[in-house]
Amino acid sequence: MSVLVTIVMWFAAITGVIFISYTAYGLFAYFSGIPLDSLNIEVAEDNNGVAKLISGLLGGIVAIPGIIYVCVQLRRILSTLAKGDPFVPENAGRLTRIAMAILVMQVLKYVVVVCLGMIFSDAEVTLRLDLITWASVAALFILAQVFREGTRLRDEEKMTI
Repeated sequence: MSVLVTIVMWFAAITGVIFISYTAYGLFAYFSGIPLDSLNIEVAEDNNGVAKLISGLLGGIVAIPGIIYVCVQLRRILSTLAKGDPFVPENAGRLTRIAMAILVMQVLKYVVVVCLGMIFSDAEVTLRLDLITWASVAALFILAQVFREGTRLRDEEKMTI
């Protein structure tokens, strides 16, 4: 599992750098009047195309570091599992941090959508509630609490004769 998480982390980092660079170049080219045909970037002449580029750029800037952060936390949890003791207090904190990272990414996504809707009034901006993501955040907070309680019970058991 650790290898898989590492692959996902590096894949996200590499594709994120490519995507952010490509989108940033598209915005730069659009605003400076450079033809975009060389990179096959298609931008509409209205604000909707610019809004899509900006939302893509901001989405990448928010999502890519978030994905990498979650993968780093998962690798740390997996390292304790490989050592044979996943019920350590640090893992409860790691699960909480993963939940917080996903929560922050979702909230920032909504902020970006609302701001783009306010800036580009003619752009097609849709705010969607992702129930699966919010349920995952809740599940991670619950699992963090389970890990805290499991650690406490194990430590309590060690003290009994």
